Amino acid sequence: MQATATTPTLAPFANCPALDGCHCITASLAKIFHHAGHPVSEDMLLGLGAGMGFIYWQMKLAGETMIFVGGRGNLKGFYQDLARRTGVHIAEKTTSSAKKAEEALLRSLAAQRPVFLGADMGLLPWFDLPAGYHFGGHAFVACGYDGHQTILGADVEQKAAGIKKGFYAPITLDQLRKARNSPFKPFPPQNLWLEFDFSGFHAPGRKEIAESIAQAVDAHLNPPIKNFGVSGMRHTASQLLKWPSLFNDNELRMNLFNLYIFIEIGGTGGGCFRSMYARFLDESSRTARMPALAQAAESFRESARRFTSIAMLFEHAATAADLRPRIQTAAETFRQIAELEEQAWRLLQKSTWP
Repeated sequence: MQATATTPTLAPFANCPALDGCHCITASLAKIFHHAGHPVSEDMLLGLGAGMGFIYWQMKLAGETMIFVGGRGNLKGFYQDLARRTGVHIAEKTTSSAKKAEEALLRSLAAQRPVFLGADMGLLPWFDLPAGYHFGGHAFVACGYDGHQTILGADVEQKAAGIKKGFYAPITLDQLRKARNSPFKPFPPQNLWLEFDFSGFHAPGRKEIAESIAQAVDAHLNPPIKNFGVSGMRHTASQLLKWPSLFNDNELRMNLFNLYIFIEIGGTGGGCFRSMYARFLDESSRTARMPALAQAAESFRESARRFTSIAMLFEHAATAADLRPRIQTAAETFRQIAELEEQAWRLLQKSTWP
């Protein structure tokens, strides 16, 4: 079973709650911002970093062809764009040296500063995952230390859709060292950690919100290749119809089930990050007094519902007997989402930013 202790023997540092959250990265950032005395909602963090996108990507993994359909965007520039729009200096650190990474971690924990860490979630003891499963793109916060061999982590539940329950759980230094230094694909974590300086923090305003939305508009309407953005949704619709002839039965079922994971329960907040982005637009419409954002938010809520409907078609892909009609329905829904989101992005594009 997954650990969900809320009253651990090892106490967290002061002002380090195990906040509920949707996505491991933004949930971890929300914990760090909260501890610094500058709470920012997880949805606002995602939006300010232009962190919602769309991608269709084919890769080889363990000898099998795997399709990744994801809703994150701006993966390379997310932290720095978020930093620029909040006045917080964020330094992204990686190293091939597990020793160096651990020394940096222990220095921060000795000062009772929580630390944002990247790790292979398949090697974290609090998750109930199949043997041999690896995903190094996970993040959590180290927020306590017994001074010897045990760290306290703050994370969010593995399997729930929508907003996931936050929890504390212990991990030994040896376990943590292996999870941070994991060599396994996809996305080996490379001992990732983030360092923060909040001395220049400022609450995001109209300018920062408008700039982040303009960046997301451009990413969705003018992607560098057809696999991304709105064109990526249309590409997914056409490619999905080819899957039965492209894959053997086991690969087909695996990739269809992955649609359920990547869209609904894999830390997207449900609906492929669209629910989170809709809440960002709602919050921004009030903060920046831009009513057009609330209108667009409703479109993204509808997009989220349609993404969820695709995911639920394939929750039981391993045993379903009627895959072809489900695939046809999913392809048509992807086309509908592309039309809906293109209109929403153009509405945001045409809005005037003083």
